[in-house]
Amino acid sequence: MRKILVVAAISMITSSAFAINTSVFLDAPITRLSVEELEAFLAFIDKTLDQSPAGKTVEWKAPKTRFVSKLTPGKAVTDAGRHCREIIIESNSHDRFQRGRYLFCKLANGEWKVSEPHASPRKERQ
Repeated sequence: MRKILVVAAISMITSSAFAINTSVFLDAPITRLSVEELEAFLAFIDKTLDQSPAGKTVEWKAPKTRFVSKLTPGKAVTDAGRHCREIIIESNSHDRFQRGRYLFCKLANGEWKVSEPHASPRKERQ
């Protein structure tokens, strides 16, 4: 049941039009988090994308689970007219490690979501 909730949460941060192989997340460190910790972690990602300068690594530790994640946001970019940021996320649950580079774009409602790929090149924002 816990893995189903985690996969559902991961799918919430991914665009529905973006075909992603979610099986890579089934053994990811994020699966160690409780639902409450996962919600807090996702909120921390949003806050980091909104407030942290490019290149500054920030760290989040789960309050109860052996889980730590380092987030390093990149520069803001425009992707198909959307405000986006690249981010490197390294997560470690002491028995699992995962590192990935992602592009998150801000939706009209203010939420950040993993971007679907576009054929047009990204441009850095000035």
